Amino acid sequence: MKNFKAKIITAKQNVMEKTAKRENTLEPEEMKELEKQTTDTKDFLRKLTKSIEKETLSSGVSIQDGTELADNFIDYSVYVRENQNDLVILSGILSKIGEFQAGFEDLKSKLNSSLINDVSDPLKSIIKTELRQAKESKREYDRVRIAFDAHLSELANLKKQKNVKPPKIQESEEECERLRTNFERVGIDTTSLLRDTNVITEFETVEKLCDYLDSYHTFFQKGYRWLAQMIPDIYEYRLYVEKRKAELEKSKVRISMMVSPQKQQAESLSKTKCFGEDLSVLLNREGSTLPWFITKAFQSIRNYISTEEGLFRLSGTKRIIYEYKQKIDEGKEYNLQEILDIHVVCNLVKLYLRELQPEPLLTYSRYNEFIDTCNIEDQNQRVEKLSKIISSLPKHYYTLLHHLIHLLSQIASQPKSKMGPANLATVIGPNILICQTDIVLEDIALGNMVVTTIIQNFDRIFGGPPTLQPDTYAPPNNTRNNSVSNFNSIQPPSFSASTSRSINLNKSTNNANNSSHSDDEPYDPNAPPIYSGVPMRGNIKHSDSCSTLGDSFDEADAVELSD
Repeated sequence: MKNFKAKIITAKQNVMEKTAKRENTLEPEEMKELEKQTTDTKDFLRKLTKSIEKETLSSGVSIQDGTELADNFIDYSVYVRENQNDLVILSGILSKIGEFQAGFEDLKSKLNSSLINDVSDPLKSIIKTELRQAKESKREYDRVRIAFDAHLSELANLKKQKNVKPPKIQESEEECERLRTNFERVGIDTTSLLRDTNVITEFETVEKLCDYLDSYHTFFQKGYRWLAQMIPDIYEYRLYVEKRKAELEKSKVRISMMVSPQKQQAESLSKTKCFGEDLSVLLNREGSTLPWFITKAFQSIRNYISTEEGLFRLSGTKRIIYEYKQKIDEGKEYNLQEILDIHVVCNLVKLYLRELQPEPLLTYSRYNEFIDTCNIEDQNQRVEKLSKIISSLPKHYYTLLHHLIHLLSQIASQPKSKMGPANLATVIGPNILICQTDIVLEDIALGNMVVTTIIQNFDRIFGGPPTLQPDTYAPPNNTRNNSVSNFNSIQPPSFSASTSRSINLNKSTNNANNSSHSDDEPYDPNAPPIYSGVPMRGNIKHSDSCSTLGDSFDEADAVELSD
């Protein structure tokens, strides 16, 4: 009867708490916060694991389609080999692509398995073990707390009543004391368990998320290596096609598809092309030391340095970016000063740097040297080493880099821009310091450190500002002369085939433009690209976003950055 009465009192207390008719005053705030953390963690992990499983199911459908595509490549290859003996090259490339596609789909299947077995399942196990145990412990704590609170209320009511015998009050007080002791013990145990569970869950979740990234790292690394193994074959296939085309032209054999409007348009574009053009070819064609587009763009950007935030970080309108890129490449009239959104111009500059040919601005051959400077602890020695590497760049690359870093250092010196050296390096670095082979995530961070150091030490490395281009320009059309007669100052001589590829800074003059250059390696702009087993970077195709690395910021999502 006594136990039944106690259960009635406890149930009544529980109902009152749930209906908000009685406030929970015994539970400490720490306990409430720990319980909330555990509950939230459980909910998020449950959503996360469901999303991973849903994504792998969707990817499974893609794998089936990709496997069918691989089979079609291979079937076509077998048909050509058996029925068209003179098309050996076609059969070979079909077979190689089919094998690559099949291996790639198998790699995606292994990625899905890794995401389920190494990430999703362990996280679900955390939900079913540690988090469930913590919730059960909290429920036991609540049961003890409510029972104790109910007897406290019952004792208070007894003391208010008249004609209640002292032994009954004493008995109720003893029961409350027993429940208090039990409540305190369970509270300590539950608090400790919730705290430990949250910590353990954090550690294990971080570990599984690292496994998530490891799975994708393995996926991309192996996929890239497989594709890289095919690069020499791709080069040979292209050489074969070019050779065959040349033979057909020599024998006066004309194939309609070889003189198609698309080809004629491409040949016309090559006479005015700026983006993705060989820098030395472009400079020879324009008769300048700096591409006219870059000169105009830098002057436009300088007008906004002291007033505009997020230069080179915020994204301009993608449609306008593509329209101006097309105008510039087609040799049409354009005026960057008319663009109201300066971020469009900044995006165009990044796009030009990203598509620079035949190498990125800091060159493939010096990539490892730049990255290795991060291992030099002494700041002065590191800057000295960077200065030496930069001085060895080809002359036309050095000149463009000189103007670019000068502009970036001016932006970094303006607090209003909110773009310090580190922020600028983050959005510019991946466009000028690029690895020719495997992309290593750690190297991206090190590369940004390199560019940051170059911006911070502009005067020490370059010896001062470059000679800026005049404000007037030659007409941007096919009638351009090799020299710009209306410039206010005499232009340096244009680059020719014998222009040196290396540069030695004359530190005594403290002027990078008066540097002496050696003639160690004559540069032939008409020579075919040297692959050495790995081809030069291809041009970036136009996409709906027209973005380059660092352009994925929306203005609405922009945040203030600092160094």
